Amino acid sequence: MTKLANLTLLTKLADQTIVMKADNRVGALEKRLKQDGFKGLVVSTDHLSELRSEYDRLLNEGGLDRDFYNEIVARYGLAWDFDPSTKLPAARSIIITAAQQPKMSMEFTYGAKKYYGIIPPTYVYDTDAAILRIISNLLHEKGYSINQALLPAKLLAVRSGLARYGRNNVTYIDGWGSYFRLRVYFSDMPCGEESWGEAAAMAQCRECTACVKKCPTKAISSERFLINAGRCLTFFNEGPDEFPEWIEPAWHNCLIGCMICQDVCPANKEYIRWLMPGGEFSEEETKLILDGVPQDRLPAQTTEKLSKVSMLDSYDLLQRNLRVLIENAGSGRQ
Repeated sequence: MTKLANLTLLTKLADQTIVMKADNRVGALEKRLKQDGFKGLVVSTDHLSELRSEYDRLLNEGGLDRDFYNEIVARYGLAWDFDPSTKLPAARSIIITAAQQPKMSMEFTYGAKKYYGIIPPTYVYDTDAAILRIISNLLHEKGYSINQALLPAKLLAVRSGLARYGRNNVTYIDGWGSYFRLRVYFSDMPCGEESWGEAAAMAQCRECTACVKKCPTKAISSERFLINAGRCLTFFNEGPDEFPEWIEPAWHNCLIGCMICQDVCPANKEYIRWLMPGGEFSEEETKLILDGVPQDRLPAQTTEKLSKVSMLDSYDLLQRNLRVLIENAGSGRQ
């Protein structure tokens, strides 16, 4: 065997060893997350340019309304980290994680009556710290770092094979339905072998139109798969402005967000009753919220209850959304 052939063979063996080591690290991370009831996949940062191009194409072709997109970016600070160099210059991989979560039910007493408000699964973020701790500990042992990434988590989850899209543009995971929360991180850990493909939708969506029929704002269409997010009820009740007149009060069904399309989805039939108590608020506490009393003037016990369901960050919306739910229930419109 010639020296050149020997060198080529040694290079191939070295490359295979690097990939195997990367696969072992990734496998250990995914296994560790699974042991604690979470899911996770790792893909290469090489796909970031592809994701950027996909968003540019949607904006240029009108699939995404540019004015609406700019409003979303301004409201949520969604300046995507398609270039990780400012956060983690040596980033080589993207870690996508999912935490299974239920709906939360909050009970409010007002006028000697009980009223209930739902918080969808994606809003409670107490699992974020647990996932971050698992990843940090495991990677730091191997000499690697992580940093939270602001990326289109749903698109990443679908392209990586962790989840699939529903017609309502909500993501679904086999065995979990849509009852989970996604988080994304950058790491300088190499990712090794990976799963990456085109965005896939659930097979049952081809024939099913349950969400199309039930969406009160007609944001979901049978004519195209990308929803009209500018008409989605979630967009309006997450925003600070008063609701447009065309939105019927009876359409409101959650303290934040909306569960109508998810509750009627056949892929969620085993999970729609997964409802956990989120806290009980006395008449005095309910009145304080409805009167718009600032957070820093709420009783400590009230603040603690809201914190447990991650509603302090949305407290400025709670007064308006809770009042609408109470008025609807009182009028028998729900």
